[in-house]
This record gives sequence, structure tokens and C-alpha cells, in this order.
Amino acid sequence: MIHPRRTRWRVLLALAGGLAAAAAGAACPPADSDGSAIRKGNLTLAWRPLLTGEKAAKSGRIPMAKHFALEVQLCDKDAASDAQLQKADATMPAHKHGMNYRPVIRPLGAGRFRIEGMMFHMAGQWELAFELKAGSETLRLTQEVRAD
Repeated sequence: MIHPRRTRWRVLLALAGGLAAAAAGAACPPADSDGSAIRKGNLTLAWRPLLTGEKAAKSGRIPMAKHFALEVQLCDKDAASDAQLQKADATMPAHKHGMNYRPVIRPLGAGRFRIEGMMFHMAGQWELAFELKAGSETLRLTQEVRAD
């Protein structure tokens, strides 16, 4: 007979091991598989779209007029820094407008964040913008992306 207390401890140990493995997977600097990287000074921000639908997931391209999320990893070579992701947005510079939605940032711990509520409502060239707070300094990192 399996003792219920032992089973509970085994489950808790397995969960703790899984969390440790997930944290180890959030290596700094990020690997190529973590997505596109933007670097500025000691900071590296890696991002990748979390896409739904078979076609979008296979291509890795952000589709037009469909909600998507971003997973972000923030790495700082200066271990004393407490850099945090404060804001995320996207604009179409050629059209001089942004998204019709206001994204929400959810911290996941260990320098990882999930950004919900992104949508590129038009096809074309977009610019992702990330605002970071590092100590008393505010930094803006940008990268061009294309919506199809």
C-alpha cells in the first residue's frame, strides 16, 4: 500500500524539481531559441511571440489582426541591477499610429515576463518598443517586425 503522506512529498519534490528546471532554462544571456534579442549596454532583452494556430506557430511570423502574446526574458550583466520591464507597445512608424490595444505585462520571475493583449491590426512594418527601468534610468529598446 502506498502511504498518502509519502505520495504527497513525492509530488511536492517533483514540482520543485520542475520549477528549478524551468528557472535553469531561463539562462542569461538568452539562447537563440529564446527568440529575437535586443542589446543595449549590459542589458539584453530576448522576446518571442506566443502564437496560436498551426500556420502561425509553424512560420513564427506574427499574423495580422489576431491577438498574440509575447514572452520576454531580461538579462543584465550587472548583477546589482534590478532592471524591470515597465511597458511594451508597438507602432507603425510609416503610418504614425500604434496598436488599438493596451498590452498588460505579467512578471513571471527570474527576469521573465509575459505580455498579453498584443495585436497588429494592419499588415506591414511595425516597431516593438520595450521600456525598462534599471535603477534610476529608464531605457527604451526597439525592434522592427513585420505583420502579414
